[in-house]
Amino acid sequence: MEDTEEKKFEIRAYDKVELARLYCPGRSEGTALRTMLRWIKGCGELTRELEALGYNPRRHRFMKREVERIVRHLGEP
Repeated sequence: MEDTEEKKFEIRAYDKVELARLYCPGRSEGTALRTMLRWIKGCGELTRELEALGYNPRRHRFMKREVERIVRHLGEP
C-alpha cells in the first residue's frame, strides 16, 4: 500500500541550504541556495522584514522567526 500522506512543513530554524533544497528539490545545493536568495532579494517587503529582525546574510542558518517571514511571502516549500 502506498503512503500518500505528505510530510507537513515545520516552522523551525533551518540551515540555508536545507531550506533552499526544500524550495528547489532536484537542484544542486549551490543552485538551490542562489535561487532561493534571489527570490528573497526580489521581494522587497520580505527583505525589509528580515533586516528588521536582524538577519545576517553571512550566517549559515535562518532562525525560526526568519523562516516564518520567508514562508509568509514565498509560501511553504
